[in-house]
Amino acid sequence: MRTTAARSTVGSSGAPTGPATPGRALFRTVLARELAATFLLLGVALAAGPARTGATPGSAPWGYQREAVDVAGRGPINAYARATIRATAWLARASIERQRDVDRLNLLQYLAGDPAARAVGAWRPGHRLALEGGTAAALLALVACGVLLRPATRSWAVAILLLLAMTLLVTKPETSMRLAGAPSTAIPAGAARVVASLGPAGEPALARGPDAARQALTARYWSAFVASPLSRMQTGGGMLADAAPGDKPGVLADVRRHLPGVDAWASGRHALGRAVVATAAMVYLLPFALVLGVLAMVAACAQALCLLLVLGGLVALPLAVDPRLRAAVARWWLAPLAGAALLLGLASLLSLSVMWGAAALHAADEAVGVLLTGSAVPAVAVALLAWRLRRGQPGPARGGGAP
Repeated sequence: MRTTAARSTVGSSGAPTGPATPGRALFRTVLARELAATFLLLGVALAAGPARTGATPGSAPWGYQREAVDVAGRGPINAYARATIRATAWLARASIERQRDVDRLNLLQYLAGDPAARAVGAWRPGHRLALEGGTAAALLALVACGVLLRPATRSWAVAILLLLAMTLLVTKPETSMRLAGAPSTAIPAGAARVVASLGPAGEPALARGPDAARQALTARYWSAFVASPLSRMQTGGGMLADAAPGDKPGVLADVRRHLPGVDAWASGRHALGRAVVATAAMVYLLPFALVLGVLAMVAACAQALCLLLVLGGLVALPLAVDPRLRAAVARWWLAPLAGAALLLGLASLLSLSVMWGAAALHAADEAVGVLLTGSAVPAVAVALLAWRLRRGQPGPARGGGAP
């Protein structure tokens, strides 16, 4: 007799591997396909969209943007050190900017959504009578169909709701676009609030709100990987790392007049030391910058997908009125929307965590290096002595008899 109970999948060895979960696999497949399509759409918008001039929303300059990465000195080694530290600064600035873009705007909305909404708003007044007359006639026809014919399904009600939703989108395009993009920027702000809520435990600067938390993490990240190595290349120490970017040239000139050792570093006499510092900064920063870039790309795709799905709610919610379509709406709209929002929140939280962890790890490494500087030579001497004594000890007898 056949049974209708769910069967567990069986591996090659014959042992059951657990019940099949087609719903979860379908959710992952749908979300992955929609994210891939959104990535292609973002690429097209970046390649074919017109160039946007002017300042972007929330683009007030922060401290790292005022930093002048300039290293004096002649010779090929100084040239290598100068190029390397500039490349490190560019890499750090790029990783910070990508994160700031995710926090302050939706890339798809900025490139395509807002221009399209403004174009629709400019086109509507010239066709106002035709739009109003056509909408009223279609609405009356649908209402009459539902009242007079009384169809068994709710298709006429779905059509009325779809017509009202499209009317709202055409009459209020900029408002609809702004409301649709609000969740995709509110989620990264919520991730920053989570980081800011942890501030009093050990980082008071993070407790002043999301914007202050972002700026504090950015300042620590920039100081660890750019400002601190640049200070060591210019002065041989970290005396310029915490100075304001606009005050650093004056501080450097004043210190050079009083300390000959600093003048030797600033003029480029320690070219090899500069090259080592610049190379170490680049190697240390590179993995963190790559991780931040990948997370920013994932967050941008999730933001764009959230925008499209929220706009698609103008179609999905009316379709959900029909009981026959609710499962499809939940599968193709509601579940991907929740998945994209969760992915965006995780990517934003991980980006802030990586930035904080990178700066903390760099500070810990510097502290350990300072502690071990004075004991490095004795430690090496003790290790060499132990190795010499170990080689001098006789090995075990290989024969079976007495020596």
